[in-house]
Amino acid sequence: MRIVYLLILVGVFLVFYLSWEPHKDLKFVWFIPNWLANWTDSHENEDLRTAVPFVVLGLLTGFLLGHSRPVYWWALGWVALVGVVIMAEAGQLLIATRYFSWADIGWGALGAFAGLIMAAAFWSIKTSR
Repeated sequence: MRIVYLLILVGVFLVFYLSWEPHKDLKFVWFIPNWLANWTDSHENEDLRTAVPFVVLGLLTGFLLGHSRPVYWWALGWVALVGVVIMAEAGQLLIATRYFSWADIGWGALGAFAGLIMAAAFWSIKTSR
């Protein structure tokens, strides 16, 4: 389970780091592969790209919670992930070249929810056997 905690921590760190970079285009980030930077920097994917890391964070959070946790723990996990996306967006208010976006918050919340639903489906299938 420690690896899941570590992956969540690294994921949250990456969200903050990439959200608070002075330039919104990921082609300027050295560790992002070109194919991924091209997809994220495309105008059509500007808001949707926020959902992607939160799907992964939602999955990891759901795997961490396991099948035996009550629903309110899952809801708290979702609220915590929404808190991360809100803090990331609020931090952009302090960066002259970045801007706050309600759409990014919505996409991040939706991505976290989708990841948690996928993890819940995994646990449901695993425990039904």
